Amino acid sequence: MNYKIIDDMEISGEALTALIDRLPAWRRAEALKFKFESGRRECAMAYLLLADMLGFQPEFQRSEHGKPSVAGSSVAFNISHCKRAIACAVCENGDVGIDVECLGRYKPQLAEYCMSDEELRQIGEAEDSDEAFTLLWTKKEALLKLTGEGITDDMKYVLESDRMNGVKFVCGCNRERGYAWSVAVRDENETLRYENENDNEDENYK
Repeated sequence: MNYKIIDDMEISGEALTALIDRLPAWRRAEALKFKFESGRRECAMAYLLLADMLGFQPEFQRSEHGKPSVAGSSVAFNISHCKRAIACAVCENGDVGIDVECLGRYKPQLAEYCMSDEELRQIGEAEDSDEAFTLLWTKKEALLKLTGEGITDDMKYVLESDRMNGVKFVCGCNRERGYAWSVAVRDENETLRYENENDNEDENYK
């Protein structure tokens, strides 16, 4: 399994138009549905990052819950984006989910709604509560993207559920750029190789 994160999000105007023109027709149509430039940029960059990692421009097929996969291939992938970064993970031997989120979303009321008592304790004792909250949130999202479920009603306890069987995480935070991420992988051969091309070193393997 390998993953990449890019956080040069300053593409706009003619440069963004040129980027969108590189997309296959179906993905270009999806990108142009976004009203604002930011949405078009994230949609285009996420797809082109995946294409770069695969070595070709893939067609997508989707599960009943909407999780995309590469048509005609057993390679699993997942992409995520926020205003500050684009993330993509590819796995040849198992399932994978990735989530990247901007820092600064922490609110005690939100944490009470989506975190378990143990997670609330961890957030409360952390040196940086916002970072701790965001890392836990990305772990939950990455796990649910791995399973193909997406956000569910039991967000509090997803990291304590049977979904965790055989799953490993790699998590990190880029404080300077203002985002955190998690990758969840269930590799049937249990031979995990994590690769991140960022210079950031704030990674935790769990």
